[in-house]
Amino acid sequence: MASAMPVISSCEVSSCFYNAGKMCHAPAINVGSEHAACDAFMSDGKGRHSARKDVGLVGACHIEECRFNDDMTCAAASIVVLGHGGHADCGTYQHR
Repeated sequence: MASAMPVISSCEVSSCFYNAGKMCHAPAINVGSEHAACDAFMSDGKGRHSARKDVGLVGACHIEECRFNDDMTCAAASIVVLGHGGHADCGTYQHR
């Protein structure tokens, strides 16, 4: 049986369209490729934010070196998203 997708417990990237009140409201994000970046990050220079009320979830994780990566899926109970160099990163990432 598949486990539940982890929730995004907080997002510190206030410039992202999906962030409202430090909560992610993207339907789901994927993490990684070259580093543990949130691939749903979408900067909105107009100050708009998503009207969605659902809390974002984590789907795929492409960072094989993360201790929470289980068969390219995030197995953490929840994650936090932090800002880093003008983009959003998974703040829960831990190297194996």
